Amino acid sequence: MKILLKPLVIAVGLLTLAITGCGKTTALTPSQLAEQNKPGTLIIQTVHKAEFSVPNYDLNEDKLNQLSKALGQKVSSGEYTSEQQVFVAIIQTVLAAPLAYFTPMSQRVQEQAEVSTTGSALAVTEDGYLVTNAHVVSSEQDDIKQLLADSALEEVAVSSCQSLWNDLGGGYYQEAIGALMGTQEFVQLCLQAHAEYFAHYMSLDALDTKIYAAMGATARDQIVEQGHKATVKAIGEPAPGKDVAILKIEATHMPTVALGDDQTLAAGDRMFILGYPGAGVIDEQEAVEASLTAGLVSARKTMADGWDILQTDAAMSSGNSGGPVFNEDGEAIGIATFAKVDPSTGSQVQGANFVVPISVVNEFLTQANVEPAPSGISQLYQTAVSQFERGQFKRALASFRQVSELNPSYPYVQSYLSKTQAAINKDVEGAVSPGSIVAGGIVVLLLGTSSAVVGLHRGMVKLPKLKAH
Repeated sequence: MKILLKPLVIAVGLLTLAITGCGKTTALTPSQLAEQNKPGTLIIQTVHKAEFSVPNYDLNEDKLNQLSKALGQKVSSGEYTSEQQVFVAIIQTVLAAPLAYFTPMSQRVQEQAEVSTTGSALAVTEDGYLVTNAHVVSSEQDDIKQLLADSALEEVAVSSCQSLWNDLGGGYYQEAIGALMGTQEFVQLCLQAHAEYFAHYMSLDALDTKIYAAMGATARDQIVEQGHKATVKAIGEPAPGKDVAILKIEATHMPTVALGDDQTLAAGDRMFILGYPGAGVIDEQEAVEASLTAGLVSARKTMADGWDILQTDAAMSSGNSGGPVFNEDGEAIGIATFAKVDPSTGSQVQGANFVVPISVVNEFLTQANVEPAPSGISQLYQTAVSQFERGQFKRALASFRQVSELNPSYPYVQSYLSKTQAAINKDVEGAVSPGSIVAGGIVVLLLGTSSAVVGLHRGMVKLPKLKAH
């Protein structure tokens, strides 16, 4: 019997789909869209273990002398009228161009570090093919160097900037920076200068990159332990390139996301972004699940290489990268990719977020020889969610049980089993009222105390005896 059980469950599940129907021609509510597609939306973590070194630096005296002469001319012309203005101009110019004014020395600092990035992905086949952004899983040396410079060497940069601030001596020059530049701006510019210098002159001596994908609600510090190892099957270039990567994990009966057609989208159409934004994380040990944001298609624009990209005002942040973007029918029509940043402030420009269309994603799926298809278990789960929302709790319970039998680790199904059983129990407790009984959806009034029992396929209903006259 155990050998025949799963085929039987699959057959029953498919029959359920045929009876209830899973194709959708009407728009989903945002909550329906989220509930049906969260299982197939994964969180991605790429972990880089590196051994690297960076050279110490000294200031280039020749460049500083040239800068002093240029600023002297501005003093002569009356553009600068105080020593403080000249000093601040030197500081700003040097920190804005560290590769010109920082000269590497032979002495190097050796370091070991582990850095990671997180993003989102969508599953497109039941055996574990995933779609995400190239920049989420990239192991290109330039990308890794910048990541290490920004994070692993942050303490080195802070220490160096603190030394530079202390070397200014008395309060005169520090006051000049505070008055004409702003202390916080000085710190930010100094840290950026060091990160640029470190990334440029860094040597990677050893690098080991691993990618992990996890389903459902997962704490970020548990992704490696709870997730599946992923391999890259096809990859493009980070923006402004075609920022797409196809991954593979070992899986069976995996939840998937249905793909749609981005060509039908027009400005003003609604779209929904599902993913794991870093901005929504309060505690790395907190289990987080995919969150939904909504907005409109702003425009379809053409990139430098001649391919189209979609602009939206739907909110996204770091961590959303690679996550699915849906139309109102719950079909993925693209993946969240990047947001425009104001170069003068470094802050995200509101309403200028961009989505790689699914038509571009399909190019990489073809390259990886992947044919996307919604899994039967996902269709069954979606049917179960719909039944639950319509109050068809007994049908929903049977459907959720079928899902659990096929894949006990299917995200959120255990929670739905508990909620559905609780709803059934509540209905049973409140179903019987004086003089009536509910069975199989039929209410029968009890007209007398003496009755016969008639068996129905959905339960037992008591009917009154008929008296002959």
